[in-house]
Amino acid sequence: MKSKFNVDYFSDSEYEKLTIEISFDGQILCQINQDKGKENLEIEFFHQYYLDKNDYMFKFSLKDFLSIIDKAISELE
Repeated sequence: MKSKFNVDYFSDSEYEKLTIEISFDGQILCQINQDKGKENLEIEFFHQYYLDKNDYMFKFSLKDFLSIIDKAISELE
């Protein structure tokens, strides 16, 4: 079964270092930045950018979510 999670790595002008954006089912879920070091990563959730604010609910396996975060963090420079 194909995962509904997607991970994008990019350089955002708001941050000094590479950031990670995680989306679920085509919706931006969160962004992780490493400006304070790899031991002090920060995560920001983007609930205000949901495509359909009335009907969309993020519900997924915690294990899958933690797995995608671990995978993304391990690939940071």
